[in-house]
Amino acid sequence: MQPQHLFWGRETIEHIVPIAKSPTIGAAIVPVFAANCNRMSTNNPTLRQVQDDWRTLDGKDFAVPPSVRIVTNISDLFVDEVKAECIKPNWFVRLFSKCSLLYSVFYMMQIIYTADKNTVAVIDGGGSGWFFAGYINRFLVRRRRVMVLCDCFLEYHLGQERRLWFCPFITFKTKWKIALARGALLGYNTALLWSRKQIVPHANVFNLPEEFFCFIPFKSNHSKRATYRLPIGGFIFSGGNGKRDYPCLIEAVKDTGISVIISATDPVVRDELERLPNVMILGAPEPAYAQLTAASQFAVVPMIYSGVKGGAEAFFCDSMWHSKAVIACCSIAAEDYIIDGETGYVVPSGDVEGLRKRILELWNDPEKCKEMGRRGREHCEKWFTHEHWVRRCLRLALVVFDEYENKS
Repeated sequence: MQPQHLFWGRETIEHIVPIAKSPTIGAAIVPVFAANCNRMSTNNPTLRQVQDDWRTLDGKDFAVPPSVRIVTNISDLFVDEVKAECIKPNWFVRLFSKCSLLYSVFYMMQIIYTADKNTVAVIDGGGSGWFFAGYINRFLVRRRRVMVLCDCFLEYHLGQERRLWFCPFITFKTKWKIALARGALLGYNTALLWSRKQIVPHANVFNLPEEFFCFIPFKSNHSKRATYRLPIGGFIFSGGNGKRDYPCLIEAVKDTGISVIISATDPVVRDELERLPNVMILGAPEPAYAQLTAASQFAVVPMIYSGVKGGAEAFFCDSMWHSKAVIACCSIAAEDYIIDGETGYVVPSGDVEGLRKRILELWNDPEKCKEMGRRGREHCEKWFTHEHWVRRCLRLALVVFDEYENKS
């Protein structure tokens, strides 16, 4: 059963006001009354409802309680509707800027000790700080803070077994990493993932209930600035470093004469790729990366399937933001973003022939490609802008806080 929210209606107020006028009783009851007036309205979705459908966070009648404070280490996590405070490292934390481990530990301690019982902390899962924040919240505070992990990015670290630098005779096993990561995750109330298919494998790997994870879609990073108008065309664009299956793309365009530009800023990724006459491989940082996307005829992203973590969510959204049809060779995340046959195509990971077929189809039908790009832009504007993502993250943090307070 979902916990019921305490809501103060007109009848309750009319009943309580005469009592509150009493000097003795009123002094005790008014603070309680004020605190509960700041609780979230029953019109807001529950966490279970959000997990079933993330669109419930987009309701226009969402009530923002003024007494709840949001703190975060994500610099661009703010919108006018919901105020979030990005905690900057203080002078003490900056003393350890040359030692990333101690810097992360003390920075997370600063954020958590800044929070109080009326605060929810949203922690970025992209670095190492989230790991220490989880353990600090579990063991080093008297009262646990409500915390949301923003992107559970663990697969890359779990898959590398290496010897410890301080004890080269011991190999740090993946199962040890999973146990340590699970311990850190237990310091959070909810962990966000960017595709629905990631929930079950993450729950299985870390032996946590599926209800611990919540899917909300990622966003177009390029939507934070003006759109480039570069109608050059004549090439396909693909970019990114993580989990990209560029050999699959290169094999798909071999002997087609179709020009392809691949941008990977990681030199290791670039050095491993086969060179073809019709494929240009480079490492373009922003804003050149966005300009290449905008100038391309359409976008393609081939992804390695690992069964746990997705990827390329920002690539899908950025391509659509620039009015480009996008072909995703992806078996996890793509279907949550691309409407197959309308804004692009979704092909199973590793399917070279299927990818070649869709590339040739769009390359040989410019009008269809352009129409898909137009629909993709509309789709992105409706669901996947930076502002959409920020608002959902912050609203979800408030939902999680309300859920926790009702259970405590």
